[in-house]
Amino acid sequence: MNGKKTVFITSFFGLISRNILATDTLKILRRDPNLRIVIVAPEKKRENYQKEFGGENVIVESISNYEPTKLERIFEVIFHNLSDTAAWRIHRLIYRKREKKYFTFLVYWVLSKLGYFKPIRSFARWLDYKFLPRERFAGLFEKYRPSLVFSTDIFHSNDIDMMREAGARGVFILGMVRSWDNITSKGLNRIKPDKLVVNTEKIKEEAIRYNDISPEDISVVGVPHYDSYNAENRKSREVLFKELGLDPKKKTIFFAPPSDIYADGDPVTEKIVNALLPIDAQLLLRLYIVGDVNLGNIKPIPGKIAIDDPGGGSDFTKTDLTAGDAHLADLLYHSDVVVAFASTLAIDAVVFDKPVVFIAFDGDTSRPYWKSLRRYYDYDHQKSILKTGGVKLASNIEKMTEQIKKYLTNPELDKEGRREIIAERCWKLDGRSGQRLASVIERQFQPL
Repeated sequence: MNGKKTVFITSFFGLISRNILATDTLKILRRDPNLRIVIVAPEKKRENYQKEFGGENVIVESISNYEPTKLERIFEVIFHNLSDTAAWRIHRLIYRKREKKYFTFLVYWVLSKLGYFKPIRSFARWLDYKFLPRERFAGLFEKYRPSLVFSTDIFHSNDIDMMREAGARGVFILGMVRSWDNITSKGLNRIKPDKLVVNTEKIKEEAIRYNDISPEDISVVGVPHYDSYNAENRKSREVLFKELGLDPKKKTIFFAPPSDIYADGDPVTEKIVNALLPIDAQLLLRLYIVGDVNLGNIKPIPGKIAIDDPGGGSDFTKTDLTAGDAHLADLLYHSDVVVAFASTLAIDAVVFDKPVVFIAFDGDTSRPYWKSLRRYYDYDHQKSILKTGGVKLASNIEKMTEQIKKYLTNPELDKEGRREIIAERCWKLDGRSGQRLASVIERQFQPL
């Protein structure tokens, strides 16, 4: 195309459109007349992406669903279990309790110990590159001959396949860790990109420790979709609460109950709502973006209970919060306390300096640890933010209501801990993260 450089940008995980494509990053890149941008996404999203992001130098290409081979599934299991983080120790515990395949569990345990040795990790990556197929994206590479592949989620299976193809063709790979929990919860990275982009210094430390990435190959940019999380962009409280059927003069508890993906039919949501009703505040129930929430007999009550449904999908690949992210920010900004379950919502809320209470109990108190919501707070990333003191962990309903009342009375409580969470998990909230990411991408096209 008349000497233009081409960059592939992947968008296979459902939240990438919000995290990257809808931010200043794409807006800045598309201004360069000498750059052709090819967004590669699932087939079902091609038409919407073309309308929303396409343009003169932005093309949307799609791929159809792909069923991994048996060998690919084996490699996926191997790379998952080469990780011995707290998250994967819990995963293996659940597997042992649920499947009762003790020999397989032993194999996984041995893999986890082997994963401590760098030569073993390197050998596993070599085997992955050598023996797994590299032709899935061959047609796109032949058609566009990219100079750069920007993999927005280095742990996603489609991104892995594209990076493997790029590596075989000598195409430069700029990878990104999509979210704050990925390095410790997604297993060992299968492909080492030429350069890596991360949101925070904390993730950089993890990439060096767990992913064998050299410090000089990592750029820290912040969280691009938080660039718009500020008071100036927010809808007024009166307008928002009128739409929700709530009273703008009342204090508001934002409650995000766990979906059945995590609660597995547990009646915890209804029990929590019943416990919160006597508090002198109104409830805003924000349903989870993936899966179904067991609401029991809970229904909206004007001036008391509102239910906000983002209309998520059955899995994260199908979910798309691009259009609804501003609405979520409005809800958080105008709430007084946020009650959630082991969710990134805690960080979203802290961006607006909102107190957060995590629920670490079940409606069915007889549930064993490996089935309980409690287990999620032993994941590495959750333990990290709990250590700051910026989020309170409630082990039962009584402690939850007690902490909520304290925050409603004094929202300044634990403010220093919330500042620490921002420093650790947002890095900078200066409105320039998307710009920094665009600069990192543009820098790869500049001659040395």
